[in-house]
Amino acid sequence: MKQLSSVGFGLLYYNKGLPQFERAFYIALDALRTSGLIKRVDFIEQHGGPVDHSREMVVKQAIERELDAVIWVDTDLIIPCRSFVSLVEMSNAGHPIAAGLYRRAAYKPAEQNILTYLDSAQAATLDELHAAEKDGVTTVGMTAGGFSIVRREVYQAVESNFGTPWYQVFDAEAGDWCFEDTYFIRRTS
Repeated sequence: MKQLSSVGFGLLYYNKGLPQFERAFYIALDALRTSGLIKRVDFIEQHGGPVDHSREMVVKQAIERELDAVIWVDTDLIIPCRSFVSLVEMSNAGHPIAAGLYRRAAYKPAEQNILTYLDSAQAATLDELHAAEKDGVTTVGMTAGGFSIVRREVYQAVESNFGTPWYQVFDAEAGDWCFEDTYFIRRTS
């Protein structure tokens, strides 16, 4: 697998306007730029549209621009300063899709609400994810895409095998309404 030289940041803005996100984003971006891992960084923004359509537009632009990968970061996250470096390093280590953990804040605080699944319909706990870890990476069956990196060849393979759209909120094959990233991840397995 070739080393990445260009990435596009898929930024979906939905009136969240969190200055904490912007500060954390640019600190992490500066760390990525100074790491020397990437030669080219593009921003691909979508504002206010349906999330599945917005992700589609970002992917189409990334492919048209011949970017090696898309880094997705939900615009309401506050991320650690080396988080983009970690995503690129994981991709360069041979993981065509890599993601960081995060959880839903709107649910019961006592619950972990991690949006990652090992192989079941039940979200994994941190203990379960750590127990399955090997060399700093845990292979999972499903994870949310709001903090992830996806290589261009993954999108090309999904399109070749299933056509488009890459992202959609109704999965006719599974017969359910789902999150757009669930729809996508189902097609990468």
